[in-house]
Amino acid sequence: MPIHSVIRSSIVETYDRLCKRWVNASVVDAAERARDARIAGSMFAMPLLLAVPMLTTHPLTNDIAVIVSLVVGVLALPMIFCGALSISRKSATVGAAALLVYGAAIAAISVSAGSASLLLWLMTAAIPLETWFVHKSRTALGVAGCTAGAVLVVLSIVAFENGGLVALSAPVLLASLGYMGILLARTGIALSRHARSARRDDRIADLESVIEGVVIRLATDGTVECLSPRAQEQFGIARNLLIGTALMERVHVSDRVQYANFLADLKGGAPVATADVKLRSVAAGETSKHAHTIRFATHHLRAVPHSEGRGFLVVATDIAQAVADRNALAHARREVETAEIAKSRFLSSVSHELRTPLNSIIGFSDLLLQEICGKLPDSRQREYVELVHRSGTHLLSVVNAILDVSKIEAGTYPIVTERFAFKDAVTMVHDMMAHQAAQKGVTLCDRVSPRVGTVVADRRAINQVLINLVSNAVKFTESGGVVTIDALIEDEMLAFSISDTGIGILEADLKTLGQPFRQVQNDYTRKHEGTGLGLATVKGLVGLHGGSLNIKSTPGEGTVVDVRIPLEGPQMEDHIEDEAANVVEFRIDSDMRGGSHAETRKSA
Repeated sequence: MPIHSVIRSSIVETYDRLCKRWVNASVVDAAERARDARIAGSMFAMPLLLAVPMLTTHPLTNDIAVIVSLVVGVLALPMIFCGALSISRKSATVGAAALLVYGAAIAAISVSAGSASLLLWLMTAAIPLETWFVHKSRTALGVAGCTAGAVLVVLSIVAFENGGLVALSAPVLLASLGYMGILLARTGIALSRHARSARRDDRIADLESVIEGVVIRLATDGTVECLSPRAQEQFGIARNLLIGTALMERVHVSDRVQYANFLADLKGGAPVATADVKLRSVAAGETSKHAHTIRFATHHLRAVPHSEGRGFLVVATDIAQAVADRNALAHARREVETAEIAKSRFLSSVSHELRTPLNSIIGFSDLLLQEICGKLPDSRQREYVELVHRSGTHLLSVVNAILDVSKIEAGTYPIVTERFAFKDAVTMVHDMMAHQAAQKGVTLCDRVSPRVGTVVADRRAINQVLINLVSNAVKFTESGGVVTIDALIEDEMLAFSISDTGIGILEADLKTLGQPFRQVQNDYTRKHEGTGLGLATVKGLVGLHGGSLNIKSTPGEGTVVDVRIPLEGPQMEDHIEDEAANVVEFRIDSDMRGGSHAETRKSA
């Protein structure tokens, strides 16, 4: 190990053993502890500094009094002041008292010797400089300046009474030159440190101007070495009070473990480390009684090792507002979800309550129409009973559709998959809707590819999808039109479509399709009953199967609804677990021939 490293380590060890042990244990702030340790060091150095001018101005030839005073001064003064420092929280007061004693001792040496040597003048003039090395505060510098001025007055009086400066002896000259050299060296080191700190501050200020946040340079032990100018605005405290303190002291207790892990990652060689912690800051109080208030704001810390290989560079960004917005958004989302659940439960409850009397109305009106209980004597009675039966049947279909939609939106619609022949489902729907199509003069046909065999899906849901789509196609197709059911296999998907040659849909109306209780409004649609729940139910059922829905339409030419679902059924991770599972890709096109408008969106 180089000799200078050995010397430096021994000096640091001695400083820690002699000086830091005298700091009051109740002082927590790292900057205050470092300052108090420097004060203790100056107290230990004070009698040694005084011994040099005393020895050079007072010959030790049988002067027992001088020897005793030197011993007492060297041993007693440090112990007295360091003892006071260790038990007092007012370290500045103890330091000021030691400074006054130091100045008084210089004056006493001059008076007792009857002369003012060059060394005494140098030591007096250096009092403010020595004080600045220790305290680094303007208040201490002012006290030191007043003390030095008073001592200089005493030295001037002594020099005037004794005819000016005494002749310089070799010991005085050597001691003066040595002390002057020490002062120059310490001043140079201080100026060099200040210049490096200024350069670092300039670099950090430049970095701060292009990023959001405070730039902090940390030592490997987590001590703040320098900060960007925005630190004072961010934390509400002067930068010089933060430098030299541990950033851990500003971290909220609940986040200190996370911050410790953050530092451990950096010390472990991680190229980048991040953490979100709450840092303490000071804000102006609202009343004169409470001039300042303490608050903790969440900051995002992002750190990298410093390019010089010493310490870390940290960017602390205040994200308190973002956290508050995120919490407010989460709260609002919970409220919306709660409202949606309440709405779905209400609809389900009402739908169940309505179906019981509706079944009774439909059943008894059917009995009357069958004339099981007796012949209806008046044709108007039959007409009224038929109206009651038809209205009840329509209302029951609406209630069932509302119940299905509410279950789908709430994520409680049961999907029970089974393997069945898709051709059978198409045949069943064809047979069911053939009579309605024939009454309107609409041709209903199906073209199922021979490759379409079995599919894994919920048979009841697929039947419902086909019935709703074919029913809509027949309803909005005029006499002489054609409604076609096509099906084939594409990329392990069952692709089926229901096309018609009906009235088509305008581009503006396509955007509202699939929303509950939304219908296309025109003169033709007003002639037909409907609630707008059919397509919403279809969209939800297709989504529960992990499929997609695509609508293409051209006004006056017709509409094509394409549906694609997996052949082997919905994946388990896509099964209904919450409301988010009911999302289906819903694509609409205004032109069946690949025209000018196409829109893809996500619909729940």
